[in-house]
Amino acid sequence: MSYLTVTLLLPVLCIIIIITSTAASSVSRKCGDTLATPLPYSSFTSSSVYARGYGAGYAKLNRKQGAGGWSPLDTDRYQWLQVDLGSRKQVVDIVTQGRYSSSDWTSKYRLLYSDIQRNWRPYLQDGNIWTFEGNVNSEGVARHELQHTILARYIRFIPVDWNREGRIGVRLELYGCSYCSSLYYT
Repeated sequence: MSYLTVTLLLPVLCIIIIITSTAASSVSRKCGDTLATPLPYSSFTSSSVYARGYGAGYAKLNRKQGAGGWSPLDTDRYQWLQVDLGSRKQVVDIVTQGRYSSSDWTSKYRLLYSDIQRNWRPYLQDGNIWTFEGNVNSEGVARHELQHTILARYIRFIPVDWNREGRIGVRLELYGCSYCSSLYYT
């Protein structure tokens, strides 16, 4: 290439890069719908329930109904809360709180995801099964922007550690948007 060609093409290339990066960032900002809040109670299931009012369907962010969130019968590492998003979604953020006005919260957790409720895949970050930092009290909010988007219908929240003076407790929200495959079959 001649110097003249490079000189003429460089500004055009810069404009293309700016337009592309602006379009990409505006798309990612648009993928921030609340995914859990609009779901019915029946879209939430769990390994167990501590008592009436502590059911999985009460695990929505900022909710005070029932006992103010989900708590399982046993407080151990074998518990889980599952959200059925209804169809495959792009999940980009997760936000958690403890159970309303209680000493029950989850201080560390992991995520699993699947499209068919089998063959669960762990959320990985930096090539490792990732453990998220959760809450330090029942009312504060812990928000995590995912390093990579989860594409799935089912999300499982797995408590790993919790307030030892209380129980496992959680309210959560997932943020993202509908998933549209770019593959077309004929």
